[in-house]
Amino acid sequence: MSERSKSPLWILIHSAAVVAVFFSLFSGLRIGTLSSTAVASIDELLPQGEVHSVHFISAILLSLATLSYLTSRFQRFLNPKEQSKPRSFSYHRTVTWAGIFLTGIALISGWMLFSGTGSLTIIRLIHFYTAAGLCAYIFLHGGVYLVQFGCHALLLIMQPSRSTNRLLFILPVSLCLFLFGGWYLLNEYSHHALPVTKISSNTFIDIDGMASEPQWQKAQTLTLSTDGGANFYNGRSDVQLKALQNGQEIFFHITWQDPDESLAHLPLKKTAEGWEILQSGYETFDEKSHYEDKFAILLSENCSFAAAGTAHLGQSPLADKPANWHGKGYHYSTSEQLHDLWHWKAVRTNKMYLADDNFIGKPDKVRPGARRYTAGYQQDSKESGAYRMNWKWYSPTTITPKRLPAKIDQLAPYQYSLPHSQSPDWTISWFDYQPYSSSHDQFPLGTLMPSVLYTSNRFEGDRADVRARGIWRDGHWSLELVRKLDTGSSQDIPIVDGICMWVSAFDRAQIAHTRHSRAIQLSFDKTL
Repeated sequence: MSERSKSPLWILIHSAAVVAVFFSLFSGLRIGTLSSTAVASIDELLPQGEVHSVHFISAILLSLATLSYLTSRFQRFLNPKEQSKPRSFSYHRTVTWAGIFLTGIALISGWMLFSGTGSLTIIRLIHFYTAAGLCAYIFLHGGVYLVQFGCHALLLIMQPSRSTNRLLFILPVSLCLFLFGGWYLLNEYSHHALPVTKISSNTFIDIDGMASEPQWQKAQTLTLSTDGGANFYNGRSDVQLKALQNGQEIFFHITWQDPDESLAHLPLKKTAEGWEILQSGYETFDEKSHYEDKFAILLSENCSFAAAGTAHLGQSPLADKPANWHGKGYHYSTSEQLHDLWHWKAVRTNKMYLADDNFIGKPDKVRPGARRYTAGYQQDSKESGAYRMNWKWYSPTTITPKRLPAKIDQLAPYQYSLPHSQSPDWTISWFDYQPYSSSHDQFPLGTLMPSVLYTSNRFEGDRADVRARGIWRDGHWSLELVRKLDTGSSQDIPIVDGICMWVSAFDRAQIAHTRHSRAIQLSFDKTL
């Protein structure tokens, strides 16, 4: 580092880049804990809460600083007087250029992830390793300067020269280019547009998962890539969406890639010690092996990042509430705004021809005795109907079932290899089984039994507002859903033109779902 003073432009760009990289790295690493166990090991060093917006704003600041730097270099290239002579090898110059290269790759890959273009898995990997490279660059660049010059290095960096000519030229040009680019980006890539085709009110759409009606063939398809989920190939599943509305109801047909049909939801297995729950992460509410396939749809009047601002990452984003067991975070709203959440489950609700109608609101109160706190993620009210888990009290070792079949051969269809058993129905009827008794528990060791007990055919009330049916075939799920545009319930939001939504696919995973950055915005067709 030379002793001469720095131009105001250099100081401004350098300071902006330092701040942007700092916030971008820490917020990005927090986001990385959702899918990377290596990053999760430094969980306590990372910020918590709604970090997606911080990451996005820091990316904007870093982009502006980079654009200003490139504009400055271009101006110097056009001015022969300012072109420097070739210089010999220098450690700091080499490291600086390596940092500039890494910053460029980080920005390009980050904006590609935001726009959803390219192979998300590869781009996300490049983005992650570029961030790791920037961490190394900070020590190789700033750390060596501190060792070489001590605290005096900070004074040298912040000592401005008197010349402001370049500052007055570069900043307006860079700002204009950035504002134009930002305007274009927000207009073209702020959200995915899903056209909602209008159909006649007397058109019958059978919610059977087949989508065989001709109206579906005429509807426009939105295809988007989602990634970051467990068990999918490279964590990725491409999702295709279609939508229809008849003035009273809205219909969705959604297909997504899933290599296998997973229906064995937390099966029970008879062991020498008793019955146990087959699980590999259910104790911390992060099961990824013995679980059902699922699909979630979030709808909101808010189209901002991080699922309308409801995704708050970290083990304890709410200081006055219990920490979550899995360390990934909570969904909740920081305002009075309510967000609709439809949760289709291949075992627990598919047989009901329903999706579980839930919502995300303000953090719920802590309920004594409840094993799991879910913050703002809550279920709509219901009048009757439910499913129950077939154990009296949960234990990670052995449990006592609530009910057993009257005959041993009733469990014959379930004696297959796990976790991908494709038995047609991994639910059992409460009324077809009998209360547990040790005298009746004479089942052979290794016997498998479903854990989902149906006490009635389906929910009734607000929780049953979304009818749905899914069918798995040839590596894809095909799911149809329908709901009234306006249910009149305080726990649902009216679905109108411009409403935004997010989708997530689960492959035999409890919470490790795929995700996408930009919202899907519904665009209603006004003509019939």
